[in-house]
Amino acid sequence: MSAGTRFVEPLAFARAARAQAAMSGAWSAGDPHLSLPWFALLAETAMPAEARLALLPCGTEGRAAFLPMMALPETPGRVAALANFYTPLFGLINPEQVLDTALVQHLRELRQAGGINELRFAPLAAEGQDIQLLQRSLRAAGWWVGSYFCFGNWFHRVEPGGAERYLAGRPSQLRHTLQRAERKLAREADAQLVIVEAPGSQLDDAIAQFTAVYATSWKEPEPYPQFIPGLCRLAAGEGSLRLGVLKLGGQPIAAQLWLVANATASIVKLAYDPAFARYSPGTVLTAALCRRVIDQDGVHTLDYLIGDDAYKQDWMSQRRERHGLVAFNTRRPAGALGAIRHLAGAWWRQRR
Repeated sequence: MSAGTRFVEPLAFARAARAQAAMSGAWSAGDPHLSLPWFALLAETAMPAEARLALLPCGTEGRAAFLPMMALPETPGRVAALANFYTPLFGLINPEQVLDTALVQHLRELRQAGGINELRFAPLAAEGQDIQLLQRSLRAAGWWVGSYFCFGNWFHRVEPGGAERYLAGRPSQLRHTLQRAERKLAREADAQLVIVEAPGSQLDDAIAQFTAVYATSWKEPEPYPQFIPGLCRLAAGEGSLRLGVLKLGGQPIAAQLWLVANATASIVKLAYDPAFARYSPGTVLTAALCRRVIDQDGVHTLDYLIGDDAYKQDWMSQRRERHGLVAFNTRRPAGALGAIRHLAGAWWRQRR
């Protein structure tokens, strides 16, 4: 069966991915954002119904490796990595099991399929093996390949000494803000901080509280409102969820969604109610979750995932980049034009 015939509607993709995960998908063995359950959830809750998705097998029998792809109606002629604004990192599923010839064959079939002018893969670790493997395989399959910047990723390698040593190493302004805020909240008899990890009624309440805080925050409404609750329940079932809620007088005033897997704490979503900004509730909750994941979970890395927001630099110490690959079928006029435009854009950016 050719790569072009494997594209199905999102719910069918989700069923197939979950069936495969039941046999071979380990959420916590590596980065959960590169797992079959993650892609199944993305397909089920965060894709337009008109999208067509494919789980392209890139291993041999007994070697479970896959390349998740999508075709969206708003971008005709383009096939892309199965990713959207929720995706902090894209890559092959189980890349160590990839058979190079199988991957090249799928990419060649996509080039030969009617109407496909362009492939895109993003966001990829700029220095990772996946970007190198995909670049090499795309060229072997006859595609013209370029690259582009996606976003910065701030992270921190945890040193021995526990959370208090980590917090003591934060900038003085952040440390003083945290100390004042914790003292202020300690004087409030009805302040409560909970971190939910497991399925059950407490998780349902915490999801509702997270949603309520998010609605009062400065952030735009979620375009796919079922994705975050689904991610919370998926992560809770896998033992990876750390959903923190800070309440005052029974009212949630800050909430944060973290995932813990493979000795890494990923900070996925955070929000606070601006009406309670005087308590610096986001700072207090971040510090509490740092203590939890460092001292109890024993994580080696804290990861803010997406973006170069200034506040992330207060909590993290290192930056890396996520890049994308774009491939054009230059045998087609639209593909050749796309390659020329990409080159012209890269040239212009270098001159600025």
